[in-house]
Amino acid sequence: MSGIKHIVIAGNGLAVNMTALALQQQLPPDINLTLINSAKYADLDCLYGSTSAPDMYAFNLMLNVSEPDLLFNTNSTFCWGNYFDRWAMTPCSWLQGFHLPFPAMRGVGLHHFVTRHGETELASYLINTQADKTGKFAHPPEDNRHPLSRAEYGYQFDASALSALYASKLSSKVTVINASIADVITNPAADSTGNINITGLQLDNGQRIEADLYIDCTGPNAKVYSALEQNSQDANSQQKSARTLFAIHSTLQRGEALPTHRRIRACEFGWQADTYLRDSIQRLTVCTPEQKSQAIDAHGIEASIAMAFSAGHRQQAWTGNCVAIGQAASVIEPLTPAPLMMLMRDIQRLLELIPVTNSMSAEATEYNRRFIADVEHTGLFQGALFALEHLPDSLPEQAYWQQAAQFVQSEKLSRKLTQYHHRGILVKYDLEPFNEQDWLILHSGMQRRPQTYDIVADQVPRAEMANQLNGMGNVIQQVVSQMPPHGIYLEKLMAYLSQKRNQ
Repeated sequence: MSGIKHIVIAGNGLAVNMTALALQQQLPPDINLTLINSAKYADLDCLYGSTSAPDMYAFNLMLNVSEPDLLFNTNSTFCWGNYFDRWAMTPCSWLQGFHLPFPAMRGVGLHHFVTRHGETELASYLINTQADKTGKFAHPPEDNRHPLSRAEYGYQFDASALSALYASKLSSKVTVINASIADVITNPAADSTGNINITGLQLDNGQRIEADLYIDCTGPNAKVYSALEQNSQDANSQQKSARTLFAIHSTLQRGEALPTHRRIRACEFGWQADTYLRDSIQRLTVCTPEQKSQAIDAHGIEASIAMAFSAGHRQQAWTGNCVAIGQAASVIEPLTPAPLMMLMRDIQRLLELIPVTNSMSAEATEYNRRFIADVEHTGLFQGALFALEHLPDSLPEQAYWQQAAQFVQSEKLSRKLTQYHHRGILVKYDLEPFNEQDWLILHSGMQRRPQTYDIVADQVPRAEMANQLNGMGNVIQQVVSQMPPHGIYLEKLMAYLSQKRNQ
């Protein structure tokens, strides 16, 4: 069987440019890459959210995109996390930040001692949370003895600017064709594995493009991938039930301050998020279609994008010789960094499973297994945001919150919440995208307090425990007091990098 010689990537926007650049950087030079760039089949880039998790730094390096590249060529800023402001119209407000493993005493995790100490929140012992309160930022030092070294950061970004940066890094190895797909041609007869394959793409400029592997980044409509679903005997089983939502997106003038978080405010109709970039603020409002008039009024500025979308996923993302990437495979409500995390995991999964022959069934099977696991685990974390024990009396009557509560019900999430509530146990599944620290910060922010703690914590005398916790808090406050404001730090960093670049 012959090897893979030609790959076509179709779409327009963040997913297609990120995927093409990753393939350019990672695949051997004898594999030809063609990018069919069509604005007609575009990702809804604002639905990738506008904050990244810390793993974006390493992912960008894999793409040969450094942090200075990102800062010089986009309007991105640093980000300690997403700040949830009175989430679900409750007193729950917290920074959903990023952090390395929390310290332990006698092998017992920090949260058990916090529970034993009678506290309900971890915030006092998280340096990035304390820095965020006053808008302070500095790069965590490599010296692991420094308190700030435990913090991690992501970025606040504009998806269109990020997409343009990736596109600018594409070389002549990627042949770019600016055209729309007029038709997807499939082989009506299934192959030996029972799959229908794509034999070519007919473009509106008259060209016909044939490849061994087709990668669909054409957004939720999945122009290429859906052609295989339509010809499949089980086409009706391909779609996972989705939740229909409505999104409004605008760009505002930036104020004087430059917060170190994306702020998410709960509303009766849904939620509204502001992302603070160097030159502007991007606002995204999400609601149910029934409440869009109320949401548009609350949005407060003319919308550049106003659209309905379905948050859900396909039952599989690789069929025959076509892989759906990004929103062609799953659309995730952009409450957390989950949408961008999922896109990066799609690409990493693809790179690990690029077929070596034209027989792709083994790779497709493994890809789909991991894809479904990632979708499920991402859904658990997002679902935990809606697993609220107490809601204001009027809120359950609101369509957004009522529907969200119905969609998050799952045995796995129930197990996670029950075990944590019982005695602070963190139930973990293989290869979850959100780590223990993410879950602990979420539980703490939503004021979930374990009924008891790990009994081993009693080995530490109460006075010693109290001194240790108070000492941690005092050191953190001292370090934060010496940190610069985010805007000043970023301004001086850019000046330093510019000087270094010109030397």
